Amino acid sequence: MLDLNLLLKLKQTWNLFCSDHPRVPAFLNDVKGKGFCPGQEIAVAVRYPDGTEYKTGIRVTQRDLQLLDLLKNLK
Repeated sequence: MLDLNLLLKLKQTWNLFCSDHPRVPAFLNDVKGKGFCPGQEIAVAVRYPDGTEYKTGIRVTQRDLQLLDLLKNLK
C-alpha cells in the first residue's frame, strides 16, 4: 500500500535538497531532456572527507531502458 505521508515527506525533503543544491536538479533535467539510450555510460563517484572514494558505472543496455524511463518520470 502506498504511504501518502511518506510521499509527502519525500517531496518536502526533495524540495529542501533542491534548494540547497540547485545544480543537481538542473543537471538531472538536462540528462532527462536528452533521454537514455543503449551504449550510454552512467558513472557515479562518492568521495568522503577522509579521502576514501568509491566509483562505479554502467553502460546502458536495452533492458535498462524501462527502469530508467520509470525513474525519469518521478517528480
